[in-house]
Amino acid sequence: MNDSVLTRFWTIIFNPSAAMAAVREKPRVLVAALAVILMMGFFTAATLHIAGPEQVDVMRDTRIGRMMPPEDIDKMYDDYLNLTTVDRVKQALPSGFGGAATVFVLGLVFLLFGKLAGGQGTFGQVMGVVFWSNVVSLGYASLIKWPLVLAKGSMMQVSLGPAVLVSGRGVLDPLFGLLSMFDVFTIWGVVLIVIGFEKVHGFARNKAVVAVVATWLLVSLVMFGIGRLFI
Repeated sequence: MNDSVLTRFWTIIFNPSAAMAAVREKPRVLVAALAVILMMGFFTAATLHIAGPEQVDVMRDTRIGRMMPPEDIDKMYDDYLNLTTVDRVKQALPSGFGGAATVFVLGLVFLLFGKLAGGQGTFGQVMGVVFWSNVVSLGYASLIKWPLVLAKGSMMQVSLGPAVLVSGRGVLDPLFGLLSMFDVFTIWGVVLIVIGFEKVHGFARNKAVVAVVATWLLVSLVMFGIGRLFI
């Protein structure tokens, strides 16, 4: 396969097995990380005028929100309604880099559990697998959600998974939070990591599925539990 920087962004969707085989040879972690940063940053900047006020409204009903003076929350809400280009950029940068940092930590977790399962992949190979999987599950997902958020005028009402069935409960509802874990793009990303583990660790399909899904569920449930502590 002709694996160039640009073609990998195509093959990770249409020929993931070949793409992950290429990741084994040339991880190109920094390229994938930059793509995640740019796509998530763009999404944040483009939807901030919608997502910002919604997030403030949700925060009012959380523990953190209840500890804040009401006038401070109102000021945050008003600021989101009067955004400048500089404001959008200031929010986009931490969003993009924060997303990449989260993927890096996730990669470390997958590296640990892959090694415990007997995997032979290197640090760079595993990071390549996890970052290129998140080019799809975070990066491409944000580009798909962008026009949907603009069309609906709401971030909270846009869901690409079973959480849409209970959207009326609100984003703070525990069932909504659990079902949000099974977003279509998230599951797609998990499948890509399974394929990647087959390629870089030499795992059989069943072993790769067990190692990846168990790790993903553990991380997701821990993050869900931590998030509930602030509600």
